[in-house]
Amino acid sequence: MKKGNQNISLLAVAILAAMAITFSGCKTKKKVAAVSAQENYTEEEPSIEENVEMEPPRQEDATTNDRQTKKVDKEELLSNYFRAIASAPSTASANASIDEALGMFGTTEAPVLIVIYRAGGQPDYDEPTTIVKYLNYLKDTKNNKAQIEEVVYDTNGKIKELVLKK
Repeated sequence: MKKGNQNISLLAVAILAAMAITFSGCKTKKKVAAVSAQENYTEEEPSIEENVEMEPPRQEDATTNDRQTKKVDKEELLSNYFRAIASAPSTASANASIDEALGMFGTTEAPVLIVIYRAGGQPDYDEPTTIVKYLNYLKDTKNNKAQIEEVVYDTNGKIKELVLKK
């Protein structure tokens, strides 16, 4: 009996390691592409004769841009989790992805609203659900057609509400 549990544990660790490598590989490629693009781009400094004033970016603009970038990255990561869960080759793999995705949320009971129709700017929602139920729905149906429309974060940067559109 212990040997069977060890095999399952090793399999779960192997699956998690493969997923971590897969997700980190995409980020690494983006970083390499960004570094390559920076190396290929050389900016000429303005001459004194041109009398060009160069101002550093305002701190508040940089902070706002950082927050927006982090939100986009989190939304992209969440979309990746949705795809991984819906296309998981096994239940164990899907469950591992579900556990990782739930780490992005403040609670497993975070509400998920799905817009099914929009008339005159007013959305009509499907029956509200929770994130844990939605992730299990993705696992069971292998259907990931909804797209992220809005994400509401709490003060800790965790997702507290999610709005999807079909």
